[in-house]
Amino acid sequence: MHRNVRSLSRGLALIREINAIGPSNVVQLAKRTGLNRTTCYRLLYTLQEDGYVKFDETNALFGLTPQVRSLSEGVSSRDLSSQAVLPAMFSLLDQVSWPSDFGIFDLGSILIRESTHPFSPFSVHRSMVGRHRSLIRSALGRAVLAASPSALRREMLEMTASLVEEDSVLAKDRHFVEDIVIQTKKDGYASSVGGSETGISAIALPIRGAGPVLGSLNLIFFSTSMTPEVAARRYLPHMKQAVKEAERRWSAANKKRGKLSLASPSTRAAGATPK
Repeated sequence: MHRNVRSLSRGLALIREINAIGPSNVVQLAKRTGLNRTTCYRLLYTLQEDGYVKFDETNALFGLTPQVRSLSEGVSSRDLSSQAVLPAMFSLLDQVSWPSDFGIFDLGSILIRESTHPFSPFSVHRSMVGRHRSLIRSALGRAVLAASPSALRREMLEMTASLVEEDSVLAKDRHFVEDIVIQTKKDGYASSVGGSETGISAIALPIRGAGPVLGSLNLIFFSTSMTPEVAARRYLPHMKQAVKEAERRWSAANKKRGKLSLASPSTRAAGATPK
């Protein structure tokens, strides 16, 4: 039997306490968790470096960041996104044949959640789910950037600059990012040529959920086969139809889930709210 990792348990204990009582100082947290102050400081600064805790220097309080929600929402979000997006992606594949990916923003880059690469006759990849793509250089990322409000876009870029070394310089280049956003909005779709892989191009559209943007859907093709402009003329109507269907399914799945949560006495007793 493996030994438990005490530092992990202690770090989670701190997250639970801050979640329960709100922003707190080290004295409060040490008392409530039974840890000494030195251990608390070490764990809190580690959590801060990983993006889960922030420190308010004015009040000397440690608080949780929105990133903590990723620890609890990943599974349910993945299930709902699969229900919503995959049927639309397969309908798109039937009409187009080129593969597509569905990606979401994750720690400074785009995480591919679903893909039709294994089923496309034109794909050179068979495993795409779980891979990351650039927020700045990929069509998936550019679609998300352009669809996000300026405040949210700024936060995403700050995270990219601090967490994704290969994109750090571009994420700090305000004029470069503004040009991407302006061009994407002007075209009505995001595009990239060799942004993720040499010889591979893509166009992408955002998928909107309950918030500003749920993620994005791309269409992948060989750069030698066509330009993004040609791909858009040929396939953009099909992509828009797929996005519309995904958004409809996402909305329906969330409404159904919300009704089930509100109707469940155990859920209300636990203080949960529908996501």
